[in-house]
Amino acid sequence: MPGSLPSESALLTQNTRTGGSEDPPPGKSEDHPLRVNVVFTTQAGTLAALRTVSRLGAHLGVHPRVLILYAVPFTLPLEDRAVPEGFLEARVRALRRGSPTEISARTYLCRDPQWSLRQMLQPHSLIIMGGRMGWWPTREQRLARALVKDGHEVIFVGVG
Repeated sequence: MPGSLPSESALLTQNTRTGGSEDPPPGKSEDHPLRVNVVFTTQAGTLAALRTVSRLGAHLGVHPRVLILYAVPFTLPLEDRAVPEGFLEARVRALRRGSPTEISARTYLCRDPQWSLRQMLQPHSLIIMGGRMGWWPTREQRLARALVKDGHEVIFVGVG
């Protein structure tokens, strides 16, 4: 419908891959027998998750895909960013420099990152994510718990 707002299913706005053709949707694998989704939480948490992927999948041909979900405020159109151009790209470059393995990364603009992530993952996806651990469940731990309840296999790597 002309003039209507884009739906949450039209989340993909940018593909930042190290090279080659476009990735299959998250959770599906074409040329890699084991696809691991790494959910971006914080820079330190995501790098810890990537190190874990590297250790666990060193001999399995694991290819991690980093999913970066960025919440766009409702006051802006979904296609707009509330951060300067290049900010998210710089974040991906920093991840690639710090990662012990080659990664592909995808950035998604959405209204509700948790809801969007839960919609885009295939059933029983393998997810590795890192984040703070504390006495009370952190935002990252609550997300990991929600993904487990949805039937996904989640490995949570504690940082700090």
